[in-house]
Amino acid sequence: MKKLGVLGKEISYSMSPEIHNSFAKEHGIDIAYEIFDIPSDPIGFIENFFNQGGIGLNITKPYKELVAKKFSKDLNSVNCLFGRPINSASTDGIGLIADLKSKNIETKGKNILIWGMGGAGISIVKELSHNQTTYIANRSKEKLSIIQNSFLNIEEYANQEIDLVILCVQDIDQNTEKQIRQINFRKDAYIYDINYTGSTLNTIETLELVSKDRIFNGLGMLVEQAAESYRLWFNYSPSTEKMKNFLNERL
Repeated sequence: MKKLGVLGKEISYSMSPEIHNSFAKEHGIDIAYEIFDIPSDPIGFIENFFNQGGIGLNITKPYKELVAKKFSKDLNSVNCLFGRPINSASTDGIGLIADLKSKNIETKGKNILIWGMGGAGISIVKELSHNQTTYIANRSKEKLSIIQNSFLNIEEYANQEIDLVILCVQDIDQNTEKQIRQINFRKDAYIYDINYTGSTLNTIETLELVSKDRIFNGLGMLVEQAAESYRLWFNYSPSTEKMKNFLNERL
């Protein structure tokens, strides 16, 4: 039985066990994938987990950046750990791009705005800014400056026309709502909210900034980033579309 899990704080809602158990069934192996809801000392937990034979961990809020500081030399955010010595990766950006492709949402040559620079937002910036200018916005100006100095092709948003907004915030307060209303959306723009629980998606739909059929939740990204983690752990790429459809139908 291969020992896996997801580590975070207040994450009892996580769908990761269901997703990874489905991948393992397709793969034909036995795993034990658990939710580890840890209120403090995630680093100590991680070291004990791997010392006791753990194969891999997903990392979620609020520990992605903290874990990156301990286990990565070049990543600002980490959501996947594996191997001995412990290796780190960020699969959020890869997962988002895979889901956008599955939805036929083009990113090349498009004006993309990433709103919110938490762990997932940083990973997405890293993947999207390789070959084109990517715009960012964040409540903390200090964080904006850090991100701009960490990656090439990054600019603070300043009313450019936008084809795709990727929303990476846990909540939308009145000030954030006001700022989002002021985004200069192109006619056929998309909004992708990386959350799949909570109120942010409802708020975005209520604002009617783009047509409802051009607003997407983060379930597809969740499944695709999980598939990339699974590949890193077992060198096996599971199928994802059936699981994405199943989870969306259940919402």
